[in-house]
Amino acid sequence: MIFINFLGGAHGNFLEVVCNVAAGIGIAHDPFDNLGASHIKSYQGNKLFESGHCFDDCVCPSNKVVAIHIKEDDLLPLSQVSLLRAGNYGYDNDTLEIDTYNKLSIPAYKWVLDTIIESFFANQIQDSYQSVKDPSWPSVTTIDDFNRLPQWIIDECKNLHNLELLELSADHPDCPRHVLREFFQIGFEQPEQHGFMKLQQSAQYDKNADVFVFDFENFYLDAFYDQIKRIADWAGIVYTAHSEVQRLHHEFLARQPYKDSKKICDQIVQNIIAGQPAPRVTLLEESYINAKLKKSGHECRY
Repeated sequence: MIFINFLGGAHGNFLEVVCNVAAGIGIAHDPFDNLGASHIKSYQGNKLFESGHCFDDCVCPSNKVVAIHIKEDDLLPLSQVSLLRAGNYGYDNDTLEIDTYNKLSIPAYKWVLDTIIESFFANQIQDSYQSVKDPSWPSVTTIDDFNRLPQWIIDECKNLHNLELLELSADHPDCPRHVLREFFQIGFEQPEQHGFMKLQQSAQYDKNADVFVFDFENFYLDAFYDQIKRIADWAGIVYTAHSEVQRLHHEFLARQPYKDSKKICDQIVQNIIAGQPAPRVTLLEESYINAKLKKSGHECRY
């Protein structure tokens, strides 16, 4: 068995299907579900390739591995498609501020939720209240502490000092859009610290493992076909199913709503720098564009 290791959203299931087809293993039907993911797999024979997630302390089940590899330029489309297809929940990143807590409580995105709470909510009670607190007022460490203050102190904080205390929890599941925008913007500004990049770095293979690196960007390029031929040569497969691979790839691309997002956003950045207004885009695109503007010395526009 040849193992395909991939981050959630990085099209590992689709690559599994294509590689098995390339190896002469038929499929009973196309694998695409209603979200465009290749989760409906049915083979006419024993499969040679199997995909999965093997990161952190996971032991790879094979010493022959196709590793789908992401780079900085892949973070926008990967983040978008990962949210859409994580657990097949179909999350639209442009409405992520609605019911955020429950949306991000799923295993694939719990690390995002924890980081947002730790970075933007955990200390804001003490920091915000402390900045306006009279020395005679009680100290607080939680929102519940704040809500137990005398009403006149609460009123003064809110009405005189415009103090706004935010909470992200099961009881308060919505997260302000500007908080989410800033969180994702930081990830695009500092790709080496991005959660996907750090998770990818955690993958460990046996020193004797034979690893074929498949760059994520190739899914959206004509270079995809050359990569499949290279995998076939590497795996010792007689590759005669090019027309079927080509058909599947065309169907795959037709189901990728974010395949051109980075190209569009890069053009928007150049247009904004040239003085054009910022158009309406999705939440993750706002974050990406702001990050690119900031890194090039220009003012964020969202």
